[in-house]
Amino acid sequence: MRNYVELSLTPDLETPLYYLWQKVFQQIHIALAENKNSDGESAIGVSFPEYDAAEFSLGTKLRLFAQSEQELKQFQCEKWLERLSDYVSIGEIRAVPEHVSGYACFSQVKPKGSRENLARRRARRTGESYEEALKHFEGYQQEISRLPFIHMQSVSNGHKFKLFLQQKITAHPIQGPYSCYGLSGRSTVPIF
Repeated sequence: MRNYVELSLTPDLETPLYYLWQKVFQQIHIALAENKNSDGESAIGVSFPEYDAAEFSLGTKLRLFAQSEQELKQFQCEKWLERLSDYVSIGEIRAVPEHVSGYACFSQVKPKGSRENLARRRARRTGESYEEALKHFEGYQQEISRLPFIHMQSVSNGHKFKLFLQQKITAHPIQGPYSCYGLSGRSTVPIF
C-alpha cells in the first residue's frame, strides 16, 4: 500500500462516537461494494490507527489505503461521506511514510451465536428436529466477544449485526485483496 487518506470523526454531545462509526463505516462499506472488482473484492484496505482492544475502542480515526493515488481519487470518499461532513474531516491523499512501525491485518470476527440459534441452523442444515439439534449443543457456552465493533445493517436484507474487528500485527507486508468492508485476514496495511 503506497497511498492513504485519513478520516477523523468528531463526535459531540448529541452525536456519540459509536453512532458516527455506524454511519461512516456503513457509507464506506457501500462505496467499497460499489467499487469492487469482478471477484467481489476491493483494492482498498482500511485501518484503525487508534485501535485498542484492551479499551474496547476503535478511536476516532480511519485510514483508507490503496496502491495508487488514482485508486483513492476514483473511490471519491468525499462523495460518499458528503452528508456526514459536519462530523467527519477527510484529509488529503498522502504517500505512506517510508519507515513504518509494522503492518496489521484488520479482519472481521464472527462469534458463535446462542445455543438456540446454532440448533436452529443445525436443524435446517441436517434435517433434524429442533429438539434433536438442541441436544447436540448441551453444555455449550455462548462466546462473548470483547473486541471493538461497529453496528451495521445489511443493505441487501436489512439485518442488523455487530461487525467485530480484530487487529493482528505482523512485521512484513502481505499484498492481496480486501473484502467490501476493506478488511482481510491475510492482506496487511501499514502501521504508523
